[in-house]
Amino acid sequence: MQELELRLEPYRDDEVKAAIQELFSYPSFIEGMKTFLPEQLNALFLQIKNNIETAFDFQKNIIAPFLKLIEKISITSLTTSGLDQLDPNDKYLFISNHRDIVLDSAILNMVLFEHGFQTSQIAIGDNLMASRISELLFRLNKSFVVRRNGTPRELYTYSLQLSNYIRDLITSKKDAVWIAQREGRAKDGNDRTQVGLLTMLSLSGKNDLKKHFQEVKIVPVAISYEFDPCGLLKTQEYLNIQNDPNYVKSFQKDVENMLTGIKGPKGRVHFHFGKPLVEELDLLDTLPNSKKQLEAVAAMIDQSIHLNYRLHAVNYVAYDLLHADTTFSDKYTEQEREKLTLFFDNQIKVLKPEEQAAGRKYLLEMYANPLVNALSYQ
Repeated sequence: MQELELRLEPYRDDEVKAAIQELFSYPSFIEGMKTFLPEQLNALFLQIKNNIETAFDFQKNIIAPFLKLIEKISITSLTTSGLDQLDPNDKYLFISNHRDIVLDSAILNMVLFEHGFQTSQIAIGDNLMASRISELLFRLNKSFVVRRNGTPRELYTYSLQLSNYIRDLITSKKDAVWIAQREGRAKDGNDRTQVGLLTMLSLSGKNDLKKHFQEVKIVPVAISYEFDPCGLLKTQEYLNIQNDPNYVKSFQKDVENMLTGIKGPKGRVHFHFGKPLVEELDLLDTLPNSKKQLEAVAAMIDQSIHLNYRLHAVNYVAYDLLHADTTFSDKYTEQEREKLTLFFDNQIKVLKPEEQAAGRKYLLEMYANPLVNALSYQ
């Protein structure tokens, strides 16, 4: 299978120059740049591409200016908190909620870079490596592959390899790592850590889960987008699955989601870096088996993300509209409620009439769930 032939690691620095030359040799990539980028930035990238020789060069001279453009055109404000709890010279396993295919990890790395940290390696599903251009872009940007297809034996072998790879990066202080708390985005806004992810990470732990997770230094990261540019696309995907349980999103749909997520309006964006899970893991000593221990670690990550998610009027309005009440009317003005009601209505009206009721409920839940999760700790 093609997926199982993909190498694990991102490009080494001695491979970057050749990868850059190949990337810019594709006419479709050049045309895409012309369409997507302002003329001045496009010209700059074409001018400096031959001077890029390392992953750091690529991130500093291509990715960072690109993200600054995206921030300017689609983000009202970008804020961070919690980095003062981390050591720029140490390496961590950043586990975050997952809302945007590209920007979650890309902005995280930009934030790290701007605060004096080394950028992290990024875990990317093999479904996003379906084209050579996307593979080049992701690998140049320090991404490694999480394989999702294969026989049970193949997937176990790869999971063990991946677990050892991540552990070695962090414990040998080569690189930090970012990985989403679940496979795929939380399309309904309900951020939950998959125990299966932690099971994979634990494979290199030599049967001592507490020691293993302390050594890989898990840092939960709460990523908050005030508005989800892909909200309607996620709703349509949900409806497609309801209508056809065998529906599978194509790579072209992934690309549509990536481009919409990148350029669409996001409002206020906040990244909160939680305290590394160390002392909290003492709880594992009191639990009877590895299943309970893994569930406890997942709950710790979830709690950090849920309590540090930055809520806005749109979350409170969505909750009240969903329940047809005014429970949180003190969190927004009447003008905000009217404006946000129109925001939801305008998205729902493009759906088929027979799908609008289910679509409205799903879209409102997408925005209300972060609030529901935060309330669950009260």
